[in-house]
Amino acid sequence: MRQLREVRAFELDTRSARHKRGLEALTQTAQARSQLLAIDQQIASSEEQIVHAREALRALAGVGADDLPAIVPVPLPAPSGSLPSTLSYELLARRPDLQAMRWLVQASFDKIDASKAAFYPSFDITAFFGFNALRMRDLFLHSSQQINLIPGLTLPIFDGGRLNANLHGARTASNTLIEQYDQAVLDAVRDVAQSGSAIDDLDHRAHLQRDRIDALRFASDSAEAGYQTGLGDRMSAMQAKAPVIAGRLELVQLTGDEIEAGIVLTRALGGGYRSDDLPGASASTNKP
Repeated sequence: MRQLREVRAFELDTRSARHKRGLEALTQTAQARSQLLAIDQQIASSEEQIVHAREALRALAGVGADDLPAIVPVPLPAPSGSLPSTLSYELLARRPDLQAMRWLVQASFDKIDASKAAFYPSFDITAFFGFNALRMRDLFLHSSQQINLIPGLTLPIFDGGRLNANLHGARTASNTLIEQYDQAVLDAVRDVAQSGSAIDDLDHRAHLQRDRIDALRFASDSAEAGYQTGLGDRMSAMQAKAPVIAGRLELVQLTGDEIEAGIVLTRALGGGYRSDDLPGASASTNKP
């Protein structure tokens, strides 16, 4: 951005000098000044964003104003996001929302089993067997032993309506969770597809932008060569550099968008995804 400002500042100085000598109208000088002021506004906005980002980092780190180093420009890393060749469930199972939904479905199955188990009769065998002896000496005689059928015996046949209602409710709740789980899987696949499509589109646009920069650089080099050989003026050579610098800025923006899209893809795949992870042991370790 500052390189582009240098070009616009040189153009303003040149047009101001020409206007003073009566070689150009004031309109061209005013246009050059407006372009320079627009660049100054962009630089000021970028510096303000850097200050806000530094303060946010300082708050997260819990350090003082002088403990955090200054934020300096660094080259952007190469975009590493790419859509996997095979989108299997083992990969989508990394997502926390799908894991939570899967656990809820499994819990609903356990509730169905519990509702089914309530239909079986329950009894305590020790409550069936007792003694009927009025004297201590008859307590251990075989004739004093008796069978008691009432204590410890539960027959669900007399409570079938309530048990059927509970089982039906458990099955309905389970079917609802299964439908929600299926929809969550479809949403996850859609998120991954959208992220992969965005990455492919940005990658294609970045390739086109690089070709465009090469063409603009050729024109700039030709204008510079014309100035060096005396066939052109310096301002024409400087003006030819402006589209090259602007093209590079657009490429930086595209690269940043592609990196951000890669982060979105990683999040859509549950985090920790790299294209060289599959098919390997790391994918199998995340099986549900």
